[in-house]
Amino acid sequence: MNPTSIKLLKSIAEGKSHQTELMTLLSIGEWQFNTITRELMHQDYMDKTNDVFIFKNNAKAALFHNIANQIDVEKLLHDSNEQIFFNLTEPVTIKDIQDSTNLSLRTIQRCMSEFESIGVIKKVDDKISIDETKEQLYLFAKLLKTENERRNIESYADIIYQDKFRILKKIPKDQRADGELTGFSLFYDYGIDYQTTHNYFIKQESSLRLEEILIHALLIAHKNKDKNAITMAILFYLKNREKMDPLDIRMIARSYGISEIWIDVEGYVRNDPLKNIDLFLPRNEFEEKARLYDIHSDLYTLPVAYPQLFRDIGKKLPEATEACLLGGENMRMKGLKDRTKDCDIVVDDDKALNNLTNTLLDLGYKSLNKEHFTNDDRRIDPFDILEHPARSRVDLFKTRIAGKLVLSDTIVQRAKIEQFTKLKLRILSNEDIFLLKSVTLREGDIQDLSKIVQSGNFDWKIVWDELLYQEHLTCMNFSSLVLESLDYLYEQTSIRSPFYRKLISRVLDHEISKLVRNREMPLDGIIELLKGNDITEKMIRNRIDYLERKKHVRKIKKGDQVLIQAKEKIVFNVYSNNPVDARDRMKKHVEQLSKYFVLSDEIKKYALELVDQVVDKGIENGRKPTGLATAIVYLATIVKGDGYYTAERIAKASNLSQPSIHALYKLVKRSLSL
Repeated sequence: MNPTSIKLLKSIAEGKSHQTELMTLLSIGEWQFNTITRELMHQDYMDKTNDVFIFKNNAKAALFHNIANQIDVEKLLHDSNEQIFFNLTEPVTIKDIQDSTNLSLRTIQRCMSEFESIGVIKKVDDKISIDETKEQLYLFAKLLKTENERRNIESYADIIYQDKFRILKKIPKDQRADGELTGFSLFYDYGIDYQTTHNYFIKQESSLRLEEILIHALLIAHKNKDKNAITMAILFYLKNREKMDPLDIRMIARSYGISEIWIDVEGYVRNDPLKNIDLFLPRNEFEEKARLYDIHSDLYTLPVAYPQLFRDIGKKLPEATEACLLGGENMRMKGLKDRTKDCDIVVDDDKALNNLTNTLLDLGYKSLNKEHFTNDDRRIDPFDILEHPARSRVDLFKTRIAGKLVLSDTIVQRAKIEQFTKLKLRILSNEDIFLLKSVTLREGDIQDLSKIVQSGNFDWKIVWDELLYQEHLTCMNFSSLVLESLDYLYEQTSIRSPFYRKLISRVLDHEISKLVRNREMPLDGIIELLKGNDITEKMIRNRIDYLERKKHVRKIKKGDQVLIQAKEKIVFNVYSNNPVDARDRMKKHVEQLSKYFVLSDEIKKYALELVDQVVDKGIENGRKPTGLATAIVYLATIVKGDGYYTAERIAKASNLSQPSIHALYKLVKRSLSL
């Protein structure tokens, strides 16, 4: 709010009301006075009768009047302070405020200092909110926030969800609305005939995706606590599951604050125990609805495991062959699951792979054409998928599992051996299955993780040691993926691993080292990028101190700033010591990301041009080619106006952190003067 406007309202609160008197107090001319009063009347603060101004008879004016008598209301509301004030109705971090307001860090910090000086906020860890003991202050902020949310929104709209980038709203069917149809309003177009009394619209810059339609419907149903509507959302998912990316669904659900509900949906489909069971219809009612909508039971009932499979394989193999069993069939054999969708097998050499493939074909299996792979199939990248009309599907891997973990000597040693004639089958340990599921994050994996941990004699230390060993063997960072899985597990079951804090420290070490590799970065900037959830400012400072003691980084004082700099040329995440053609690697990664996200030819072409510019300027020296390529794709989507592909989505596709992508994006943009 304009400081002069605040002074005018304070003067009226003090009993001044005549136009001439107010103009004299404010030392402003008639034109400026008329402009200010018109705006304040439009904002519902006051009315005018002849030349006399009084507060309106409404809650907003009354709250302002009371608050102005208690605190320095000018410090509370001047300029951008008002915008920050009404964003503190719920506990938020500084980063949250930056995201929702687009204000600079310096502006927010200045505002917080003023708020602290008048005692209107409280801090708990890294989160800030209005002091709830000041009820009128909270109500005033809530009212301002509601007004802001409803600005430029149809008067007849019911807002279901709103943030800086999107508005989801319910609209009467006889009314028009800004945005495009979504949620239940589009179900008919995708094979589910479900009628609602209202239409649902989403207003956002990016193109609407199928995964978003699903999550919008689930959000609407959850807000209304409508079990029937939640069931319809599940049927929509089952009908269109092969067209969707399960990781995209989870990310979108998390962005709308309903990841816990979505994990329960995954469990409900697989008939697993649920955290929020009251949200769902009884199983028999769900199955009846599925039949009515022609949803075949194969889509929500896992096939009965075929106990003879490995005996049959062992009898038909041409020679002695060794393989390792992981995934759902591994859990079924241990009594941790009744049924499983597929049977995951990994072998260590071409000979075993050929023997198994040919034997499965002899048993009536057929190899699935890669053109028919789902998004999830492509993501886990098996060497082959074989299907049978009466038996579980078989996913075959060679050495590397789901493009991530390798079949290490320690995994092989821990496995229990079962002999089926010529087949020597190693049954991987529960700890190794837990780690594998933690880095692949497929549908139902969170429920499986819970079952494994609670199976008895589970050794968390083995999981931790193998994680470190795998990162050493592959020179890849799996810690961030495991941390994400453990967060999901905790949200759903309250199970917390004993190495959780160590894992956060390891993830922080990776992220800090990548942020400062081959450049200096302000300490405050690192803190703001990495802080949030369970990661506090104190933890980040402690890790930087640790890295300094280990001589990986150094602190440099420049004026008022403390800069962090890598002390060695490359400190962590060295993916290869072999010389590489950076241009070729980067272009290949751009091609892969373009195919994965189905980017337009225009975006892909522009990204490839940026690769040439980056290499020509030598920006790639000492940096990971795939990291730079990922940042370039993100930059290309922004420049070409496709805002759907967020840094979070693009970073996850490359197994990189969001802060790293942001840092590389800024580096490329600055270096190329874009």
